[in-house]
Amino acid sequence: MTQENEQIRKLIAARDREVEQRRNIADALAQAYERGETERMREAFTNIQNTIEAIERAIEHEEDLEHEQDLAEPRTAQ
Repeated sequence: MTQENEQIRKLIAARDREVEQRRNIADALAQAYERGETERMREAFTNIQNTIEAIERAIEHEEDLEHEQDLAEPRTAQ
């Protein structure tokens, strides 16, 4: 596996963990309102969503880099 693929794999794993955390927080937000705690959960949810979106952009960037490297590598005759 190339280093780039390894980086993409790690980013996907990180995103999957964050998605699981977001789901857990969504469950907490679905509970009855609890002053202070609900606001804290909203902030955590927003932060996690921002993190997920940043990771997805990083995955796309790594894929672009991999594609650019593939194009730059000389082709061998078959």
